[in-house]
Amino acid sequence: MVYNLKAILEKYPREKNENTKLAVLTSGGDSQGMNASIRAVVRIAIQLGMTVYLVKEGYYGLIVGENYIVKANWHDVSSILSVGGTIIGTKRCMEFMTREGRLKATKNMVTLGISNLVVIGGDGSLTGANLFREEWQSYIDELLKKGEINQANIKTVNHLNLVGIVGSIDNDFSGTDMTVGADSALHRILEAIDSIVSTASSHQRTFIMEIMGRNCGYLAIKSALMCEADYLFIREWPQKSNWPEQLCENVLRARKYGKRLNIIIVSEGAVSDNGEVISSEMVKKVLVDQLQQDARITVLGHVQRGGSPSAFDRVLASRMGAHAVLSLLEATHESEPKVVCLKANVIVTSSLVECVKNTSEVAEAISKKDFDRALKLRGPNFLQNLETYKHMMNKEIISNIDGKITLILNIGGSSNGINALTYSIVRATIASNNRVLAAKFGIEGFIQGEVIELFWANVIGWLNKGGVKLGITRTIPDTQMLEQMAQQMKNLNINACVISGGLEALKTGIIMNDFRKKYEEFCIPIIVVPVTYSNNVPGTDFSLGADTALNQVVKLCDIIRQSAEGHRPRVFVVEILGGLCGYLTSMTALACGADASYIHEEEFNFIDLMECLYRMAEKFETKQITRGLVLRSEKANENYTTGFIKKLFTEEGKDLFTTRASILGSIATGGVPSPFDRSFALKEGQMAVEWIQNIQNQCPSMVKSPSSAVLLGLIKNDYKFTNLEDLKPLENETQHIMETNLDSY
Repeated sequence: MVYNLKAILEKYPREKNENTKLAVLTSGGDSQGMNASIRAVVRIAIQLGMTVYLVKEGYYGLIVGENYIVKANWHDVSSILSVGGTIIGTKRCMEFMTREGRLKATKNMVTLGISNLVVIGGDGSLTGANLFREEWQSYIDELLKKGEINQANIKTVNHLNLVGIVGSIDNDFSGTDMTVGADSALHRILEAIDSIVSTASSHQRTFIMEIMGRNCGYLAIKSALMCEADYLFIREWPQKSNWPEQLCENVLRARKYGKRLNIIIVSEGAVSDNGEVISSEMVKKVLVDQLQQDARITVLGHVQRGGSPSAFDRVLASRMGAHAVLSLLEATHESEPKVVCLKANVIVTSSLVECVKNTSEVAEAISKKDFDRALKLRGPNFLQNLETYKHMMNKEIISNIDGKITLILNIGGSSNGINALTYSIVRATIASNNRVLAAKFGIEGFIQGEVIELFWANVIGWLNKGGVKLGITRTIPDTQMLEQMAQQMKNLNINACVISGGLEALKTGIIMNDFRKKYEEFCIPIIVVPVTYSNNVPGTDFSLGADTALNQVVKLCDIIRQSAEGHRPRVFVVEILGGLCGYLTSMTALACGADASYIHEEEFNFIDLMECLYRMAEKFETKQITRGLVLRSEKANENYTTGFIKKLFTEEGKDLFTTRASILGSIATGGVPSPFDRSFALKEGQMAVEWIQNIQNQCPSMVKSPSSAVLLGLIKNDYKFTNLEDLKPLENETQHIMETNLDSY
């Protein structure tokens, strides 16, 4: 959803909302990103003229009242986007489960005139909130009868409007694709596993990682996929009685193919098909007794709940918080309670009652050991992830020298996730009894004969590797190179080509498709997979590598801001990569709470810069905020450079604050792939291979149809194959952007 503040204010003018009061609380287990939701609720509500209250310690604070329910102002939620947990606290409150407790909560809310409630928590917290809402009128009547409130108190509170935001690391709530905190929890898990991998490899050890998720295996499945785990135990996929033998077989097979370590993922709720609990200790005993392995157990526990929220969770939570306030404004006495959900990357509201009911059905199915139904209720993505893992885990590798050959070309700039994509393509291709050749350093390496065959064991450990293992260049083939490429493809008997990279990769794919009439060697399935931190390739909403870059930039901006602690007020002007595309800059601004962001797509002038400076001055005059952040995309404006903005702020704001400038440069493209990019790479690699096989099955010889040269993109929640021919109208625009980007290198 796109938020247009001007349009919103026209629909909900401030003067109409001045008597509207809402409270926000967090309940149940905490999760990273809750603070971003709190911040969004408070600031959007204030912008719309509403009065906002923060309820401390969840439902306990609602019952106790007094200093536990405090009016919030704009600055109360400053500098909390990067903070994990919840600044207003959360507490499991048994008293709220009683009628007497809910009656006390009603009295406190009525006394303050609060008739709107935003609850951030899991399904248990939201179920309690819905019961509270259903019984609200009966509590009003009882309090009136007892004389604890009067008719004057209830003029504006005779109905309770309720909106929920799901904060849960388990991602176990039906109706939403992602819950606030799940992505951050995956970051913590993979950070821990990546750290353990180095020591495990050194000693050839096996590590058993115990993951949270007593009733939901989401974190365990995603972790297993993204760390090449050799076995997985979750509640929704109960193991047969012979699981010890199967476990040993998988571990030995992995060692046979060259792995120096093994990772076993155990969800804390794992069971066998007869209902017996499978613990980490049991798994360790099998490995030690039967294989004499040096096995160690690591229980991650509440580490998974801790740390700073990921960029995804900050943005998701902020969008959900904003949507919650707008939903409350639209609520009427007849409205049912809503829960804010993410569906196909769009924020929507769904029936809270229906979503809670569907979530409860999953738990009921599991308790009845109806695991097939439980998997179905979890949704297609959950089931697909599990099936992908089963396929990868149980596949016996058979080399087939007669298999069809797929060529991998990397063309563009270095971007994280490209190694994970190569891993996925290699594994999926070999699993289908075919072969993979890869060119080192793109087109130039291919022409010069720097081509290697990749086998199953070659890509062990590539999932979590940054950079580009095969090397990459930005060279786009000219006429002479195309002839040399065609000859090489003929010599190597290439049957399909995967081109990974940014705008240069797209351009190369279009050129190869155009030259099919001249070179029959190009009459093969050609698929372009966008991999670029700039996220500027047409035909897809997301490019592989953009999420990792965003997390890196957000982390660096957090560090830059933190460096101002203990100093007089300071403003940082930060320049971010992206060429003519402002994606990274805009998303970083949202995830970090920047005071301003300047990108090429939105024109700005000197007056805009001065307005930003004045706002900054007003902020510092409050004495409550000591840091400011201004972001500028590297190609935002050729005259208003980072240096110019820094000098302007230094001169005009010298009496109130100091100014510093930072140019992040290519450091933002480093690090290891984020959980999202690893998962994205696995999916795109698998889909690319399946598409190639389908085209080859339809036409075993030469292919020339437009549908045999495509770009694989993710649009909303669906993967789309767009004909390269259809992207040709964007070629001139793409060339302009590409040439401008190249000036930076």
